[in-house]
Amino acid sequence: MKLYNKIYSDLIKHENKKAAEINKKYHKYDGHRSLGIKVGALDKLLKQYKTEVKNLSYKEAFAQAQMLYKDKIEDTILAGNFVLQNKIDCIGKSELPLLDKALDHFCSWSTIDDFCMDVLQPILLKYPKDTLRFLKKWNQSKNMWKRRASVVAFVRKVGENGEFTNEALALCENLIFDKEDLVQKGVGWCLKDVMRGDKKKVFEYVKKLRKRSVPATITLYAIRDLKGTERVEILKK
Repeated sequence: MKLYNKIYSDLIKHENKKAAEINKKYHKYDGHRSLGIKVGALDKLLKQYKTEVKNLSYKEAFAQAQMLYKDKIEDTILAGNFVLQNKIDCIGKSELPLLDKALDHFCSWSTIDDFCMDVLQPILLKYPKDTLRFLKKWNQSKNMWKRRASVVAFVRKVGENGEFTNEALALCENLIFDKEDLVQKGVGWCLKDVMRGDKKKVFEYVKKLRKRSVPATITLYAIRDLKGTERVEILKK
């Protein structure tokens, strides 16, 4: 567990308690902990371990990542994501149950979003059927971070390519009345990006959502790309 000890020790050395207090303003929910390390500084710190991570077997990499996740600190979780991101070619569908367990330790939207884009999306593209099975499970989870992950998995390039539009819409549909603000924002973000891949279908879906009186957060996030008459058409009831 030498690598874990080195990374953890390095993170503690760079702790910024003042910044950690400020972070609390953006993470007003139970369970969030942070060392207050700025994103740029964290990226620079982790990059020095890239070669060492690359030289690990995938089993060793998973063990190191799991230890970083179990600390339940935002910075260590992001470090765990970094480890898996750099071993992504070695991660197969048989590791999905391990990723499922890993999410039990996540503590913030930033750690979930980073995980979705750097770890989960490459696996989704490589093993769509198996990954979708887990996304459907997360979609119904009591854990709000898993519910957010079930839709944030489709943002950016994955949503824009139009390959998973139907699957994304089905998962969003299950969460349109979710009580958690951060889940609602995840749904809106997902809809915005999958709309780029299938404008007509998703536009019509969002228009109907408005008429169903879903939380405004969802529709406002979903229409961020829209302007002029299209935006007006969505917002009118």
